[in-house]
Amino acid sequence: MKKIKVENVDFSFENKKVLNGFNCEFNSGELVGILGANGCGKSTLLKIIIGFYKKKAGEIWFDNEKQENFKIEELAKKISLITQRANQNLRFSVKELLELGRVPHIKNPLKGLDEKDYKIISDVIKELKLHNFLERDIKSLSGGEFQKILLGRALIQEGKAIFLDEPTSALDMNHALDFLEILKRKIVEKKMIGVIVIHDINLATIFCDRIVFIKDGKNFKEGKGKELLTKENLLSVYGFTPELIEKDKNIYVLPKRS
Repeated sequence: MKKIKVENVDFSFENKKVLNGFNCEFNSGELVGILGANGCGKSTLLKIIIGFYKKKAGEIWFDNEKQENFKIEELAKKISLITQRANQNLRFSVKELLELGRVPHIKNPLKGLDEKDYKIISDVIKELKLHNFLERDIKSLSGGEFQKILLGRALIQEGKAIFLDEPTSALDMNHALDFLEILKRKIVEKKMIGVIVIHDINLATIFCDRIVFIKDGKNFKEGKGKELLTKENLLSVYGFTPELIEKDKNIYVLPKRS
């Protein structure tokens, strides 16, 4: 899968319109940041694309195939999802959680994982240097460690696209940078489609190839981060006028000082 296209998609929760004719394309080898005010439909957009919510109108295309042509289990082979609120209280070891990434690919449920599955799991463990975590209970992990394990599980899933819903919101800056550096490298190496809902405008500008601002259920503006970070755009999307500082070819957003 080289492209996901969202075309004129509408979605509502009861009487509340969330997406209103939303349009966007996501391409392999790039990480796209989805930004906007709380409640604008960022997370909802991801859940519509993976089939968790059903759109009210419009089309979603995976290359030249319509979304509705795929069963949920087929979409699970194509798209992996990392959320902010993954349940860390389950009784799993890290090894067991990583192995769950192969569930969509199991050919014979009675036999479980095969030699190919274990090879893929082993390769990701080596790539992300997870050996020392394998026997630990996931409840014992820090937030940064747990998110790294979830990234490992997503890579083990071998989807053609990886969707992330605020994966760094609970992480300190060091763990957030480490997570995003690994994510960006793997998206480029594996030519995956990467889509991340993220609140930190500065991190989005540094790591995302494109940024999409959602406002009033529509694609308000999209482009390179540096191009989009204007006082006018941020006032329109977030309702505040920031202080913008340019350094090392990046623009950083600070709250306006009184």
